[in-house]
Amino acid sequence: MAEIKEFFVEQAPNVDRRRRIFRAFELYAEVIGDVLERGTFWVDGGFCSYKSAPPEDIDLAVLIDPALPLTDKDHERLVPLFTIQDVQTGMPQGWADRVQPMGGLIDSFAVMAGVAAQEEYWHETWSKVKGPDGQLLPGAVKGYLEVSW
Repeated sequence: MAEIKEFFVEQAPNVDRRRRIFRAFELYAEVIGDVLERGTFWVDGGFCSYKSAPPEDIDLAVLIDPALPLTDKDHERLVPLFTIQDVQTGMPQGWADRVQPMGGLIDSFAVMAGVAAQEEYWHETWSKVKGPDGQLLPGAVKGYLEVSW
């Protein structure tokens, strides 16, 4: 976490926005850690770049050890910590395309560790490179960050 803060907050452009996102990530990690005694974050997105535009959020895949003894209460605590799509709300418009934790500062997805199809999906998704126009660059690959607790 200290290295992420140094490279992608303190040394990156748009420091004030990045500090806010990183504070949300630190709190998020603490809350996840209250439920999961161990796990891994794969960290990606515009936050992990030096683009001139400020990042909107930090993208996370949370790899959950299937051997952890999770109770129904643990599952209830985890659900609001992940991005949920196509949500019906009681608000006037009725629908939200996407609901993200931490006021939208985190975009987070649950992944069962050791389930090859799930891990491969996120690895493939986050290894792709987009150009300045937002289109994928064929054949280009990149890495992403990994934090375990």
